[in-house]
Amino acid sequence: MIHRLLILGLLLCSLPAAATEYIESFHSDIEVRRNGDLLVTETIVVHAEGKQIRRGIYRDFPTRYRTLDGRDLVVEFELLEVLRDGNPEPHHRRSRANGLRIYLGHENVYLEPGFYEYQLTYRSSRQLGFFDDYDELYWNVTGNDWAFQIDEASARIILPDAASDIQSSGYTGFVGEQGKDFGFERLGDREFLYQTDSPLRPGQGLTVALGWPKGLVDEPSAAQRRAWFYQDHQAEILLLGGSLLLLAYYFFAWRLTGRDPQAGVIVPRYRPPRGYSPASMRYVENMGYDNKCFTSAIISLASKEALTIVDDEGAFRLQRNDWTPPDLAPGEGEVLAGLFRGGSRNLDISQTNHGTLSHAQGKHERSLKRDYNRKYFKLNRWWVIPGIVATLLLIVRAIASLGSEEIILKTVFLGIVTAAPLLVLYTGTRAILRRGRKGLVRYGIFLLPLYVGVGFFLFSGVPLLELAGEVPPGLIAGLLALPLINYLFYRWMRAPTLAGRRLLDKVEGFRLYLGVAEDDELKRHRAPDFTSEIYEAYLPYAIALELENEWTARLDRAIAAGQVDGGYRRPEWYRSGSGRRMNFSSSVANSLDSAISSSSVAPGSSSGSSGGGFSGGGGGGGGGGGW
Repeated sequence: MIHRLLILGLLLCSLPAAATEYIESFHSDIEVRRNGDLLVTETIVVHAEGKQIRRGIYRDFPTRYRTLDGRDLVVEFELLEVLRDGNPEPHHRRSRANGLRIYLGHENVYLEPGFYEYQLTYRSSRQLGFFDDYDELYWNVTGNDWAFQIDEASARIILPDAASDIQSSGYTGFVGEQGKDFGFERLGDREFLYQTDSPLRPGQGLTVALGWPKGLVDEPSAAQRRAWFYQDHQAEILLLGGSLLLLAYYFFAWRLTGRDPQAGVIVPRYRPPRGYSPASMRYVENMGYDNKCFTSAIISLASKEALTIVDDEGAFRLQRNDWTPPDLAPGEGEVLAGLFRGGSRNLDISQTNHGTLSHAQGKHERSLKRDYNRKYFKLNRWWVIPGIVATLLLIVRAIASLGSEEIILKTVFLGIVTAAPLLVLYTGTRAILRRGRKGLVRYGIFLLPLYVGVGFFLFSGVPLLELAGEVPPGLIAGLLALPLINYLFYRWMRAPTLAGRRLLDKVEGFRLYLGVAEDDELKRHRAPDFTSEIYEAYLPYAIALELENEWTARLDRAIAAGQVDGGYRRPEWYRSGSGRRMNFSSSVANSLDSAISSSSVAPGSSSGSSGGGFSGGGGGGGGGGGW
């Protein structure tokens, strides 16, 4: 009875071992050809139990490497033959970020438990190292990414001719280790054998390094190295060359149509140019429409007593007055009609009225475009269309040249998540700088945390850095540079006409008057006496030209000097519960603009043989598993 129990126990103990999947032997024949190519035949005997190895095995082959000096290198790989137990085996491949994965077996055919011998034959190039005194093959035979134990691993290297002065080394273990659990044997004048002394655990591998005198293998010519360099950096070269050609094209177009006419002599003007509204001056100066054009038109209407602005602690309401001023600009008439359509007399500036606000904005923009576009400036947008088309073609061609679907997806993802914070940074910086020097002093404190936040996002230890290690930096730089070039020239191609240049000279002269900070300078220029009526009349222009703070500071100085009654607080067309002047200035210039902006949009809308190598180094490598 005891004897039978002992036998049963031994059988039970042996079952897990019998059910284990492993690699019984991994042998590689590596023929070094005179032209530098490698012809490799790998013979892998596996024990399958239907767990991981169900249909067959897969083998990973790295083809993309990062050299010690930071260069990207792409080796050639050509699969010649796949056999299982001496017969052709179905197989398919998938691209990976650093190379290829070859699946051996058929998707619908499952293996019975047992031993199977797989044989892969492939050709590869650019795997040899050419040093000053010797040439070398530094080769990761098995790869370190196998999920199975390898009982025995070996490699036979065959040189193209006999070699006497040989230097050899090898490494076993996990990646980075320098284990020496292997034997080395010379089989003949040009054949050499490496063989492990003990099994390799999952994640361990065998790496060999063999050096021989120079002249045995043809060294790549300068022309071949140049061709390889283009192959390695095809995407970056395409984007760099395309960027230079795009710059040349845009520079030619800008010289032809986008250069501004020469400015005239700028002299201070104490009245706005006759016949131009504040919104029209801003529209021509910016050569485009924005929310502040609409805001300045509303304030201009209020200053002409066509409507009243009511500020209830930041909640704005517009009230239509009983009469229509005769001196309304055409665009201002469109705004008035659009705001109070259907005979309404009151309009809350809130999202519930976004339809009315956006309707009035649209009418105002169309009116300004009809009266001033092309006559006062040209957008020259047609010149940008070929640039955008060329950019899209370049980007598609460059990304397609990467070959690997995985690295293409990573490139696109990295480009988007890099561009987004940079766009936020640009938008925030531009918005603050547009407020002028005082705006920079007042709001510039927000730039520091903005820069720190974006910098932390881009350069901290988040997965972005891991992606950046796989995606060529030059590629990301090109993907960001091309759209930036188009955007910049889209803005620079706009140019005023001669009539627009003359108007801008007048606007600049009036700006000098609105923005002068010292009263002594005003007296030197014989400016008219400052009054509250002048302040109210020119405030819409100051807001349109973003000089409202300077203009209100002029009012404060005039009150302090006794030129304006000290009891003056604000225009009658602006009603608010606060009696402070500064509350009026900031509200009418900034709060109203923000309210309109948010309310006019609908909701929701190294060498290895010299001893400096390690396991996992050199060419080859990869690993594999079952599927």
